[in-house]
Amino acid sequence: MNWFKKMVSVALGVTLIGLTLAGCGSTSDPNSKTDKTVNNSNGTDTSEITLELLYWGDDVQKRLVEETLARYTADTGVKVNAQVLPADGSFDTFIQTRLESKQLPDISYMGEADIQKYNEMGILADISDMLDNGSIPAKLDAITIHSPDNKVIGVGLSNQLELMFYSKSKFDAAGIPYPPSKVEDAWDWATFVKNAQLLTTDTKGNHAGDPAFNADLTENYGVGFTAGREFHHFWAAYANGGGVVSPDGKQFLWDSDKSVQGIQNIADLIQKDKVTSTFSYTWNSGIGSAIDALAGGYAMVISGSWDLANINGNDDIGVGVLPKMEKAVTMNCGAPLVVYNTSKHIEEAKKLYAYLVNPENSLDLLKSGAWLPNQADWYTEPTLIDKWTTELPVSAKETILSYSNTKDAIVQWPAYYVPAYIKMNTKYEQNIDQVLSGKKTAQAMFKETMPSIKQLWESGSVSE
Repeated sequence: MNWFKKMVSVALGVTLIGLTLAGCGSTSDPNSKTDKTVNNSNGTDTSEITLELLYWGDDVQKRLVEETLARYTADTGVKVNAQVLPADGSFDTFIQTRLESKQLPDISYMGEADIQKYNEMGILADISDMLDNGSIPAKLDAITIHSPDNKVIGVGLSNQLELMFYSKSKFDAAGIPYPPSKVEDAWDWATFVKNAQLLTTDTKGNHAGDPAFNADLTENYGVGFTAGREFHHFWAAYANGGGVVSPDGKQFLWDSDKSVQGIQNIADLIQKDKVTSTFSYTWNSGIGSAIDALAGGYAMVISGSWDLANINGNDDIGVGVLPKMEKAVTMNCGAPLVVYNTSKHIEEAKKLYAYLVNPENSLDLLKSGAWLPNQADWYTEPTLIDKWTTELPVSAKETILSYSNTKDAIVQWPAYYVPAYIKMNTKYEQNIDQVLSGKKTAQAMFKETMPSIKQLWESGSVSE
């Protein structure tokens, strides 16, 4: 199951875009029987047009989307048939079946790691024109998805960021200052490890790093990770000055010494520093939400911004920037929306697309923290910032704005733009447990594995 599909289902769900989509800027009665007879640029009566949206979600989310689209129809005259799938990984199989029967939808949600595959199939529309003509205002670079030939093929519905969640009471008890909320103040790696050791204790109260500390009797851990290792492993590679693939897709970085050391630093938190539990998990399993982990045996948890929706006024939880290695950065994700170039009504499909990716139409999700705005000016314009940050913890607001307004502080998840990403990561997943368990160093594992992973990257293809 695609990790982001799972996480957004937990954190209110991707399809909760329907919660407020037409509730802002529209006073139309969705039950109105008044017919809309608006003509498009080709002179077609829009009331005769029906678009299809494919998405994933549960019964509640299905109801919300249907209510939203009813309002959209009332405003525009364009009917929208919304088909929902469960968030269980069946989307890919379903869309393949629809492709074979030549019945693709007009618009759909899509997993981050799937978008290059469908682009390679030649079925995704280029939406660059909407960004060029302003019908879609400038989006954050981090959630703007390009094809290998630099066409824009999708934008993320939300800008999800990896953040540091922490328990204020646990820090207070240990006498340690809270993690900073400004990128320029990020802890260096040595400070982070030292503080994590002070926050890690065994059943006798000994701290990690003390000669008397017994790791087998650990009662409290300094740091934990949720949402699966792929996210924070790649973050570590970039934070240490390496990476997976350069932002322009032209340079393979994963086998660099800096990437190797960044990932070794993560493994060392388990085997050397003794400040976190063994996490040999994948996208499909983990230690739960950051909130659950902080309520249990963890003082800090590195997780996604979607966990902000779970805080619900918990004053004990603060949010800060991630520690830095060579650089202070975070990594983003956010399932994109796409238009299919097979649509018989491409003009209307693009108009609906622009409506769905407008943050003005998802304010409740933004206020909760389950989503973060996908649009650049929502991080710079005071009136727009106030629309979505008033209910967030002050530390969370400061952290998110600091990342979003600091040049190069957000690294785009390579799943967005590397065609061979799925195959590359599958190979990595088959071997990384040897490093996390201490059986091999990252350097040794990379020496054995990276030549074949690099070959996959060099193919420049999803399928080959």
